[in-house]
Amino acid sequence: MSANDPGADLQQLRGELRRQLAFQRKSSLYSVLGLAADCGDDAIAEAVTRISADGVLADAELRYAIEILGRPESREAFDRQLLEQLRKPKAEPMFIEPVMSRGGRSPWLVPVTLGIFGVLLLGMAWLGLNFMRENADREMKLLEAQARADESRRRAEAIPKTSELMRRAVESSEAVQQRELDAQDKAGEDAKAREDRFREEREKTYQQQLAREEKLRQEADKRADTQAGREVMNIMGSAASQKAAGR
Repeated sequence: MSANDPGADLQQLRGELRRQLAFQRKSSLYSVLGLAADCGDDAIAEAVTRISADGVLADAELRYAIEILGRPESREAFDRQLLEQLRKPKAEPMFIEPVMSRGGRSPWLVPVTLGIFGVLLLGMAWLGLNFMRENADREMKLLEAQARADESRRRAEAIPKTSELMRRAVESSEAVQQRELDAQDKAGEDAKAREDRFREEREKTYQQQLAREEKLRQEADKRADTQAGREVMNIMGSAASQKAAGR
């Protein structure tokens, strides 16, 4: 790589940052993720995936480290600022011209110096805690906003699916009702057909019965007429015989 390559310059900067952190024995956001300062972006992505899978994102410091180092732009700005701070020479301790005692040494030099350092340490600790608190609050707000956005997106995606399911349910219900109506109509038609066949058969039987009765009546009338004719002929024959005998 050439010296003018931005990637090479950035990698060189991160190598120097790693050496400074190790030399001064200081921790950073890289320590939170368990990574070296000169690691690649893919290593950070793998660490974030692993941490997310373990479900330990409730730690505010961990979420802040992921937010800063997980984006190339914010990571580069963080690296440059941290290296600049590590390269700065240590501030000289404040010196107050003591009032010398007769022995040539101020009796309150040590207490005053310790008090000044104590105040400075407390101030730095307060600033650090306040900074972490502000970042934690900002992270929580970002996570809450992201959760609300995800929920809104899920609801928006669920509306078409719900509408489609409702439409299919209505169509299925209508299809079932139509099949039931068709079955009822067919059952009614079958019943009417059976009733018509029964009526026709009954009418046919009745007509056949009437025809048999009419035939029997005619045969009876014919026999009666024949018998009556025979009786008339017998009577006439008897009368003729008696008349012939009387002569």
